[in-house]
Amino acid sequence: MFFNLMIYLLSFFIPKSNSYILVGGWYGKRYADNSKGIFEYLNENKEALNLKRVIWYTKDEAIYNTLSNRGYDVVYGYSGKAIYYHFRSKTHIIDQNPHDILGFLSVRCNRINLWHGFPLKKIGNLITGHEQEFTIFDKLSSGGFWIDQYVLATSNLSRDLLTRAMGIKKEKCIIGSYPRTIKLYERKRNNEINKNFSVLYLPTLRGKKERNPLLDCNLESINKRLLEEGISFLLKPHPASIGDWNFTSLLSNFHIIGAEKDVYDILPDIDLLITDYSSVHFDYILTGKACMFFPYDYDEYISDDRGFSLEYNLFTPGYKAMTTEDLISKIIEIKNNYNEYQSKYKKEYSFVNEQVNKYRDTSNFNEIIELIKG
Repeated sequence: MFFNLMIYLLSFFIPKSNSYILVGGWYGKRYADNSKGIFEYLNENKEALNLKRVIWYTKDEAIYNTLSNRGYDVVYGYSGKAIYYHFRSKTHIIDQNPHDILGFLSVRCNRINLWHGFPLKKIGNLITGHEQEFTIFDKLSSGGFWIDQYVLATSNLSRDLLTRAMGIKKEKCIIGSYPRTIKLYERKRNNEINKNFSVLYLPTLRGKKERNPLLDCNLESINKRLLEEGISFLLKPHPASIGDWNFTSLLSNFHIIGAEKDVYDILPDIDLLITDYSSVHFDYILTGKACMFFPYDYDEYISDDRGFSLEYNLFTPGYKAMTTEDLISKIIEIKNNYNEYQSKYKKEYSFVNEQVNKYRDTSNFNEIIELIKG
């Protein structure tokens, strides 16, 4: 609390401006996701929004150099310049955690947490079953006052879940599009299947380190089948397990996406998304493209991991493959009968999209912009 008070008093020596915005993401180590989306959107519309500077904060030298070379305002580490612009900026925007920026400097700011997905899996208070209410002392002693933050939700249902999970008031939960989905709306308007059918598999991180059953298959044989069918299989494993997949670089139709890559740069060009318990499909259905699921350890996930905040089958629109053979066979079937598959799950897609995404035809950041304007 004393440290917050000291920062609060120091902040008056550098006047804040609504025309300065500071953005960061993923502990300052990645340029990706919702923070990247809003940073680029605000930069592209800087003049229309009457903004002077939209600044990216990073702790990664390569990101600093890349963004600098692109002509963006970017600050690095604990430099004097970084500290100055934290004090100067009236609005601080993060992806998930105050450590995305120098969050302890966020006093007297609009603090906006874009979050990183609709909560299909239980998070926060939803795991414990107890809704924690923060006291005035909690708020005053939290670094940079980040307990008192605005959180972005994509629908009324999303807002209800996030306010319960994070212990915030509904008026602190704003509704809009996830900024990372801008290109997905554009893809919906050009909904053609690629000549070389592309599949993206995004397995979820488990609480316990487990071995993906695909690793125990004859992947050379599977690769041959995919090659014959004209199917590219893209995979982005969690960084903790990416080493298990390195050998697939020898296979022509398997392509590993590194942890440093932003999957939202790839999603618009994917024909079929496969996941298990990730919230990524809630964004992907904005494209009108096909989804399927590979929840091979569903029973164990329910009993030994987080579990779900909503009924899994109701909010996962698409076929559920439980074995690797079923998975590969269904991929080929979907590729060869794409329209039929889409027709079969059309009602499920529509239901989930309506529940999860308030804005389904075009992106909308109005409530974020209103906060920035003050």
